[in-house]
Amino acid sequence: MHNAHLRMGRLTFVRQTRDTMTSVSVNLDRLIAEPPVDPRRETNLHLVSIVGGDQEMGAVVAAIHEGLRFQIEAGALVLMGTLGEKPVVCRASLQMPGRKRPLRHAVVLSKALFETTLGANSEARRTVLFDHSPEFVLHRLGVRFGLPVLPEWAPWFATELQRRGLVEELTGWNCAPIAVKGTKLRLLRILSQGLRRKAIEIPAG
Repeated sequence: MHNAHLRMGRLTFVRQTRDTMTSVSVNLDRLIAEPPVDPRRETNLHLVSIVGGDQEMGAVVAAIHEGLRFQIEAGALVLMGTLGEKPVVCRASLQMPGRKRPLRHAVVLSKALFETTLGANSEARRTVLFDHSPEFVLHRLGVRFGLPVLPEWAPWFATELQRRGLVEELTGWNCAPIAVKGTKLRLLRILSQGLRRKAIEIPAG
């Protein structure tokens, strides 16, 4: 955990009313976002992992449910974004040495990222993934769409997705996210073509 603070960003929201202005910030240790077209405009956030005290976290989670805009600062990365409609919030507590009260931790997923679970949206045309490693990509797409795949096909499958222009790089902090374009039927056709051309094989056993 040496220099762990260097791997932390900040998530901030500002609410201004007629008489007052409230600014609340929490620590950010993971982020997935759509690449912003214009730094001055907001983009879609798909995942934020945040840590803070009771009051700060309560205010931020309430703002997330209200669909408010947040500012992200992580290293050289600066952007504004929202988590859209119906985000999913998973909360936990972290007991830290030297602190009387635990820190509050929340991982917030956009609807698009949450729907990568099995059966959540079988008609999807785009899948947001936390990591770009071939094994992870094949596994997550296989789980989401119920694809009949084998782990050893991962390098070939990742190369095919890149060759066909189906992979989009996303903005990430402490992760390497991508989005894969393609319906279940299209991905099945890619696998079928690979089997016919013997680029991949089903073991005889």
